[in-house]
Amino acid sequence: MSRYRRQFATLIGVLFTAWAFTAGCTPAPESPESKQEEKDVAQRDRPEDAQPPAFPYEEPSADAKRPDSGEQGEGDGAEPPGEVAEEGGPSEPGEQVGVETVERPVPPDEPGSSAEAPAAGSATVRLAALSDAFREVARQVKPSVVQVAAEVRPGARRHRLSSRVSPEEMEELVQRFGPLLELDPELRQFFRGRRFEPRGPDYRQYNVPLPVGSASGWIYDDRGHVITNHHVVAKADHITLTFYDDTKAEAVLVGSDPQTDVAVLKTDKRGLVPAKLNTGGVEQGDIVLAVGSPFRYAFSLSQGIVSATGRRMGILGPQGYENFIQTDAAINPGNSGGPLTNARGEVVGMSTAIASRSGAFAGIGFAIPAEMIRDVADELIRKGKVERGYLGVMISDDRRLLASFGAEGGVLVEDVVGDGPADRAGLTSGDVITAIAGQPVENATTLRRQIAHTDPGQTVQLTVLRDGQKGTLDVTLEQQPVEQPPADRSPQLSRPAPDDAVEAEGLVKLGFERLQAITPEIARQYDLDPSWGVLVLDVRQFSAAAVAGLRRGHIITHALGKKVTDVDELRDAVEGHDLNEGVRMRVRVPGGPARFVLLSLED
Repeated sequence: MSRYRRQFATLIGVLFTAWAFTAGCTPAPESPESKQEEKDVAQRDRPEDAQPPAFPYEEPSADAKRPDSGEQGEGDGAEPPGEVAEEGGPSEPGEQVGVETVERPVPPDEPGSSAEAPAAGSATVRLAALSDAFREVARQVKPSVVQVAAEVRPGARRHRLSSRVSPEEMEELVQRFGPLLELDPELRQFFRGRRFEPRGPDYRQYNVPLPVGSASGWIYDDRGHVITNHHVVAKADHITLTFYDDTKAEAVLVGSDPQTDVAVLKTDKRGLVPAKLNTGGVEQGDIVLAVGSPFRYAFSLSQGIVSATGRRMGILGPQGYENFIQTDAAINPGNSGGPLTNARGEVVGMSTAIASRSGAFAGIGFAIPAEMIRDVADELIRKGKVERGYLGVMISDDRRLLASFGAEGGVLVEDVVGDGPADRAGLTSGDVITAIAGQPVENATTLRRQIAHTDPGQTVQLTVLRDGQKGTLDVTLEQQPVEQPPADRSPQLSRPAPDDAVEAEGLVKLGFERLQAITPEIARQYDLDPSWGVLVLDVRQFSAAAVAGLRRGHIITHALGKKVTDVDELRDAVEGHDLNEGVRMRVRVPGGPARFVLLSLED
């Protein structure tokens, strides 16, 4: 028991000692005099050039006020730091006199702020100015934009067979049902000399129009002309325009040009606000805005930049004229035909297409440049159609092919249309056009554009390189025919026999596995000319020939500038030549134009 008493006494002693130590080490409360003395010392030791932190919502300036320190400019009634200004007597009860108060800085845009606006060159001001500019563009352009609704009158016509058929209609039958007609000659003979004609009157005009598309457009002039895309209204029976004030008006098609995808409409609505057309063009990096009705969301605005210019995608076909502006401004289905403007609200292009795997915007959109729109629209308004000059050649600007002819630039003539302007002037396959009317020809697009912009009936001078010698030819252009490119009608050959295999190593390396001279039987069966050359029967997959587009049924007419009529002549022309440098061949597609290919092996 005594042991527990001793332990308890020891614990009491430890606790008492700890209490006494704590009471002795606690500092006494400071007096007001000591606090003021420490403050004076700190103020005296502060460097003269020391400044308080700058106000976080503005850039520091010489005359800027600092709400966090209470300092003000001279002569504005500033009070000494640490004092409260007295007006009309002593301070109210409860106020602290002689104690410095520090308040939270108030942003300039909050109510009650006494801070000045941001400096003129600040990022905030610049962003606000840009936002105002976009807002102004929307206000300026919106009255000139329309929503285009296209409708068709559906209906099925009843037909009967007639005994009259034109060559053009037979050509269409061959293009649509070629394989069937080739397999069954009796079926082809049955259709020859017959045509489909409507049976009885056509009552489609009384059917109810059904909507087939909603797109965009813009007012071109104060006479009621509206610009949109050809593909928007190409098949429309009825067109309705909706304006920014939600009024509607009907429109008729004045003219349409599928080769540029530009169409002109006409409405009788009054008080129109024409868009302002840009005349200076655009450059990569320019800010642009797309206006239209994507997914039927009328008069939407999106913003981006010019990603590139002079794009050609081939969406208008071989006969099309493409010089697209590429942009990352959002363009979606329904934007087609809408204006693409610059930051001043001037129309620099017309939204036309997108590159997308989903059908929606993926960051790449294309617009027809304003210069092309103006040229086409003015001619459609004057004539209802576009007339273009026509040379009658198939051309290529492949640099490797040009180099094989000894040319550093220009455009290679691959084939000449029989009895066309170029043929009558003496232009031949293998010629290189280096200039037109004294102006250098940079590429195929340049040549096509220069010819198209020349009126039919005019004579132009071509500078031509032939067999290393330069000369000139005068060509009188014709009206460009509206025609589809010839179809590839390669003969449907039976599988080759084993003894048709190519034994020449060079030809095998290039990818030709089976070749055959055109025999009289083959020529008669497939309507070919025996003198054309060597018939391709089989091409190795992924070979140089296959990659160049050669396939079964194509005909090789020349190799390295030499005409070939059988496999031995083709082998002799190729053997001994460096395949890494490339073998130039001229290839004919039955029913289509001839072209040059350069086959080479990878190093």
